[in-house]
Amino acid sequence: MKTIETFYYYCNLYQLHRKGLQFSKAYQAKLYNWFPPFFEQDLWLPKFIEGRGLLKDKPKLKAGVFTICGPKWAVRLQPCDLKIFFARENLSFRKEWHDFMLNEPSIDLSIGFDDIRDNPKYIHVPFWITWALDPMETFESIKRKIEEWNTPASKSYKDRRFCSFLCSHGDKGREMIFNDLSTIDKIDSCGRWKHNDDSLKKEYGDDKVRWLNNYRFNLTPENSNAKGYVTEKLLEAIQGGCIPIYWGSDNNPDCNVFNKEAIVFFEMGKDNPNTVKFVSELNSDEKKYMDFACQKRFVDGAENVIWGYYETLEKKLREIIANV
Repeated sequence: MKTIETFYYYCNLYQLHRKGLQFSKAYQAKLYNWFPPFFEQDLWLPKFIEGRGLLKDKPKLKAGVFTICGPKWAVRLQPCDLKIFFARENLSFRKEWHDFMLNEPSIDLSIGFDDIRDNPKYIHVPFWITWALDPMETFESIKRKIEEWNTPASKSYKDRRFCSFLCSHGDKGREMIFNDLSTIDKIDSCGRWKHNDDSLKKEYGDDKVRWLNNYRFNLTPENSNAKGYVTEKLLEAIQGGCIPIYWGSDNNPDCNVFNKEAIVFFEMGKDNPNTVKFVSELNSDEKKYMDFACQKRFVDGAENVIWGYYETLEKKLREIIANV
């Protein structure tokens, strides 16, 4: 019986492996250890490499972008000339991957959200950049977007409902904050958990940012907490012109980019009477709401910080590829 289970395990692993390669077939840098469901954002790094011409002088070089979906030994077995580990999850709770593959000799570069400064094989790139920004951004395009997201013109009170929420699974902490905020007004939840609204799919074709444009607030906790682990959720709330009600990254999300004064924070798994009271006050007073909502969402110089991640990543990749 164990032999049959092992056989099916490896067959399934092989099929999943093939799907990752198929999804990324248009790019020289292929996805390995990357299982469905796939999202367009999963191709961020292959697009970055291809779009910036990093492999144009090495058309036969076999490049692989690896993540944590499959077993760690599968990373070692792939015969790639260039191996890049791309962390797409909070690895703090995943002991096998906690080292960001930095101890694996075959890995040429590791990319993640942790601020690791003592290893030349590691590059810090915030998760939200690789999900919510285009891999071919320029300094000018980043600057324009920040100016747009900072402008008061993208905020409103009268034409918006109370609060939105999108979550696939719940836990005690999410249950507590959801119930507490629901005492103010109805929270529209379009995810699998607490589902009570179909407008995201039926009216907006799963365009989350367009959907968020209908709400004053967006309840947007991360799926787990770790310093520096900031996903697309916070930026999507900002893009939608909502006030984010946020938990994650030790409630200090990338302070060199985001303006903490423009975010409402809560503590997961605890009573949050002050937060609930503050949200209620903002929701019931248009002037208070607009004063808070119209604060700049990004600190001065944020575009320089973001563009710095792009420049550092491109420079590092060029150095590595030149020596492969």
